[in-house]
Amino acid sequence: MIFAIATVDEVWQHGRLIERRLSHGIATQEGPTISATDARDETLVAAAQAEMQRLRAHVLPDARMRLVAEATAECVRGTMTVRKHGHSIVTTPEFLAEDLRLLSPLPAARGEGQGEGFLWRHGSAAVLLHEAFGHPREHAQPEIEWPDWLTIDAPLKHRRATFRDVPLLRMTDLVARQTNAPFELPARRIEVLLVDGGAYEPLTETVTLRIGMATLVDGDDVRALAPFTIEKTRTEIAHSIAGATGDPVRYPGVICSREGQELVVGSYAPVMVTR
Repeated sequence: MIFAIATVDEVWQHGRLIERRLSHGIATQEGPTISATDARDETLVAAAQAEMQRLRAHVLPDARMRLVAEATAECVRGTMTVRKHGHSIVTTPEFLAEDLRLLSPLPAARGEGQGEGFLWRHGSAAVLLHEAFGHPREHAQPEIEWPDWLTIDAPLKHRRATFRDVPLLRMTDLVARQTNAPFELPARRIEVLLVDGGAYEPLTETVTLRIGMATLVDGDDVRALAPFTIEKTRTEIAHSIAGATGDPVRYPGVICSREGQELVVGSYAPVMVTR
């Protein structure tokens, strides 16, 4: 089996290029042995360079951006990580304008707050399920019980970030769907708007999520909350899911890191309630 890749990686700060890297290589696997070199496939390098030109046309003058264009025999992919106001999203040129709304600053946070439940907006429940459902599958852990109205598709495929890496069984996408789910809004609730990151610990089955932007809604009173962390076991998370509504919503970007390999995982989930 032969794996070849070319990647162009650029960092832009307020419209100015501050870092650029080009990497390329070919890995050949024969049985358990992998031989890798930095050989250059000119076709792939040209494809990655062309994709980077497309990404560059969308550089913003008021943000820090990381642009990554990669080309393999299977596909050419471009992603843009945009950081503004202390938070970031991962997007593509097609969705940039739409996704930037999530980086609109909230009013000054007014401390912490407690709600009777969480409402996961903008597809953010996909990040919760990425950690609580997807990663346990990658580790071949036993199945647990989820609500019968919830369907989660998280196909696994051997993937690698570069020609230097060993292929690992990783998620390609996570899509959650609801069928006739119950849905009742808690009167006093925390609405999750943006997740800054997450982690899964397979030994303890603990999921950790860093909530970057959220509001506390209590009737007509809405106030911004300071960033906070959620830490629960995957079983506790499964049991906390109380309802959902609508079709899956695309969450702007999950870059999943495992054993030092960063890969983009498409993420989709309906608006969901947990208690």
